[in-house]
Amino acid sequence: MEPHDLPTGVGLGPMTRMSPDAIQAVLDAAANLQVRRSEAAAQAARGELVGGEVVAVGFATIQDWLFTTGKTWQENLSVRPTGSLTQLRASLPTNRALLEAGLRMVSVFDYYGLDAGARLLLANEPIGDYLFGRAPVQMKIIDRRFVLLEGPSIDGSVSLMAMHSAPYMDAAWRYWDAIVASAIPVEDAGISDLDALTKRQRQVIALLASDLGDDAIAASLGVSVRTVRSEIAAILAALGVKSRFAAAMRLARLQEVP
Repeated sequence: MEPHDLPTGVGLGPMTRMSPDAIQAVLDAAANLQVRRSEAAAQAARGELVGGEVVAVGFATIQDWLFTTGKTWQENLSVRPTGSLTQLRASLPTNRALLEAGLRMVSVFDYYGLDAGARLLLANEPIGDYLFGRAPVQMKIIDRRFVLLEGPSIDGSVSLMAMHSAPYMDAAWRYWDAIVASAIPVEDAGISDLDALTKRQRQVIALLASDLGDDAIAASLGVSVRTVRSEIAAILAALGVKSRFAAAMRLARLQEVP
C-alpha cells in the first residue's frame, strides 16, 4: 500500500494521529485475546469447552444463526479485520434494518483489510457508527454478556463460539478499549475530490466500480431503480464524464492521486 492511499488519522507513521503506543496497545490486546481464543478452540475440538459453547458450524449455518439471533440483541460491538465491497454490499442492508429496529451497534474495521470500494462505501454509509482503526482479530461483544469468536474447524468447516466467562470477556474488553482509543469515524478518512457528490452518490459510484447493475445497486442501498438512475446521471455530470465505465475509472484515478 502506498502512502497516498492512507487516510489522515489511521495507521502507522507520522502521517497519522495513531501513536506507536496506541498501536502496540492494540496488538498486545489482540495477542492476548487470540491466546484465549486458541485455548477455547482447542477445548471445543476435544469436546471439553469451558466458559462458553460452539453455537454454529459451517458458514451458512453461522450466517443464519447471526441473522436469527441478532434480532434479539440490544447491543453489538463488532470488530472486522477484513472486508470487501461485495461483503459489505450484502451486510449493510441487514445492519440498517437491525439499527432501525433499535439495535445499538458500533463496528470497527481494519482500514488495511478493506479494498478501496469497501472503504468508500463505509465512509458514506448514512446509518450506523463505523470506525477505521487497527483490528487484527475478529470478534463481537454482544449485550456485554458474551463475546463471539472463531471456533475450531469441525469436520472441515468453520465454527463460531460464544464465550461468556470472565477471562474471555476481560480479554475482549481490553482489545475493544485499545481499538476504540485510537480509531476514527470512517467519514474522517475521506476520498479526495469527491466533495461535489452527495453521500448517496458516493455510495452509488463505489457500487458502480464493482460492475453492478441498477437493480443490484438499488437493492444494496434500499432505494428505487429510478432513484439509482437519477443519481448516476448526476454523478456523470458532476465528474464530467459520459459513461458509467468512465465514472468508475475516474474514481480509481482519484484514489491513486498522491
